[in-house]
Parts: sequence; structure tokens; C-alpha cells
Amino acid sequence: MIRWAVAFLAAATPAAALDFGTLSTAEHEAFGDEIRALFLSEPELIERALAPERPDPTSFYIEEDKRRLSALEQQLAPETGDVVIGPEGGSTVTAFLGPDEGSKEMAAVLHSLLDPANPLRIIVKFWGPNDRVSAIHQVYGADAFWRAMAGETDPEWDRTEIDELAATLDTDRSDLAQALEMDAPPFLLINGIMIKGPVPPVVIQKYLSQ
Repeated sequence: MIRWAVAFLAAATPAAALDFGTLSTAEHEAFGDEIRALFLSEPELIERALAPERPDPTSFYIEEDKRRLSALEQQLAPETGDVVIGPEGGSTVTAFLGPDEGSKEMAAVLHSLLDPANPLRIIVKFWGPNDRVSAIHQVYGADAFWRAMAGETDPEWDRTEIDELAATLDTDRSDLAQALEMDAPPFLLINGIMIKGPVPPVVIQKYLSQ
């Protein structure tokens, strides 16, 4: 129902603005009663006035991230030489990892997030070639990959087989990282958002839940 006071205010224009000085005492009281009743029936009006919504200062950058990711969607799909761990269909984290200590730390965090109860797909793209680690993954699997990323070796690994396979791989995704306007590894892509690493598990979990 449109109350008298609201209709009165809506009718006022800059050319014929509401002049409270022309109201009689009875009209003042009636107007006040209507405004009071309006706020009681629609308290959100007061809430919006006291706490107006503020624009998210990060929204522009988020939209820019999504635009760039959309334009490069095909290149972001797993390629030969990329490391893919975990099943399709669930949450996915794409990680751009380099040879730096921050990338080693980021790899350890990603490893800690793997949980059979909550399947996570991790796609690792190397920022700077890492053909040998990719070969280790292809020959010996995910556990060996995480160990290699941490700088570990295993005497059981066949170095000749690894080196021969590595010589056939092209794992450098530096051009893709530059096209995404990343500055240095590590970087994560989660749900259309680019995140500069390294970051703790709780940050990754937050973005995965959105």
C-alpha cells in the first residue's frame, strides 16, 4: 500500500519541492505518523540508509581475470607435459609452478589438500621447463611427482628412462603465463580467479567453496 506520506514525497519535484513550512500542525503530525509507520513496516530502508552498499574494489580485477581466462580457455586445458592429478568433474585448481622456493611451498600446500573424501583435480603447468619432473610423474605417478617437486630423489627411479622421456617433452608454459599477465610463479587459477601464491590451504579452500 502506498502511504500518503510516500505519495506526497514522490509528487514533489525540483520545480515544486515539498515545503514543510506550509503544512498545518495536523498535517505535520499525520506526515510524521505515516513516515514512522513506513519505517516500522519496512526497516530495511533505515538499514540501507545507515549502511549503504559499497562497491567491491576488487570486482574490476576479478572481471578482468575472467575475461583473460575465457579468451585463453583452450590453452588452459591440460597439454602433453602438464601434470594432472585427481579425477575430472570435481573442483579444479590449475597451478603455474616454477623452480623457485615459493613454487615448492605451493606444491606442498596443494599436496596437503588431496583428500579421497573430497576429490580435487590439480593441473600443474610449469612456468619454465621442468621436463624431468613431468617425466617422473608419467613413469612413477603422483607420489613420485610430489617428492620430485620437493627436491627429493629415489634410487629406485630409472634415470635413463626418465631422461629419455624428458627429452621428448615440452613443458614450458611461460608464454601462457605472460598472456595471462602473471608476473612470477607460483600462481593459481581457481573458479575463474587468479591468485598469487604461495598461499595457505585455507585460502584455496575459500575460493574452491565459491
